[in-house]
Amino acid sequence: MTRGIALSAGRRPGSSPDGGVDGGARFGGVLPNIARMCDYYLGGKDNYALDRESAERASRLAPVITRLVQANRGFLEHAARLLAETEGVRQFADIGCGLPAPVNTADVVRRADPSCRVAYVDNDPMVLAHARALLAAEPGTAAVAGDLRDPAGLLARLRGPLDFDRPVGVLLCGVLEFLTDADDPRGVVAALVAGLPPGSSVALTHVERTPELAELGARGHETGLPFTPRSRAEIDRICGALAVTGPYPAAVPLAAPGRRSGPTPLVGCIGRRPD
Repeated sequence: MTRGIALSAGRRPGSSPDGGVDGGARFGGVLPNIARMCDYYLGGKDNYALDRESAERASRLAPVITRLVQANRGFLEHAARLLAETEGVRQFADIGCGLPAPVNTADVVRRADPSCRVAYVDNDPMVLAHARALLAAEPGTAAVAGDLRDPAGLLARLRGPLDFDRPVGVLLCGVLEFLTDADDPRGVVAALVAGLPPGSSVALTHVERTPELAELGARGHETGLPFTPRSRAEIDRICGALAVTGPYPAAVPLAAPGRRSGPTPLVGCIGRRPD
């Protein structure tokens, strides 16, 4: 899946003519949607002309955005593979899953073990409809409605499709920068981690603030999309809920082969639930 207030990147859709995000811009009854914009950045076909136009305007304001989406997808696939192959995790919650991608979480982890369970979590009705139609029909796969701002409620919803007597691998990729400071992303992650079974792991990403991304975020906040890139120190505090495993920040490979044209302001972190 590509990448609440919504859990997926499709949470507060829209884009303004000058490249900002405009939650009120409506054309033919359809609003631009960030999940579909991410699909466009990844070369997918589940998007409308309005989404493509909005994505191009955002790219003109912050050209790094396409590389960020690709790196976020690459990290999700890398982390899921690592947890399944190295840590032996056999059930996963992909929170803020977004629209289906050419390679989905279940595709990655079932290469290690076909019996892996996967719960795709989102609160965007469009995303959930895609997940239920295209993915949840597979055995051991579920599409779950949930809101990251309510970690207790989200965890309760996961107790059906996942077995909380065994470790869970949680993927939080491309989600946390859409929580405002008032949503308390540090507290949300801490509560989510504390509610997981012992031995569980979490892989997360967060966009690091740069001048161009800060401007994009400011325009989004003005028009209803709370895109909030944060400083490295702020991201470090969010990751503090985890017992980090491996290097930090973790490497963030691109989803598809390609040349980097500069640094990618995306922080990756993989860690376990502290004992």
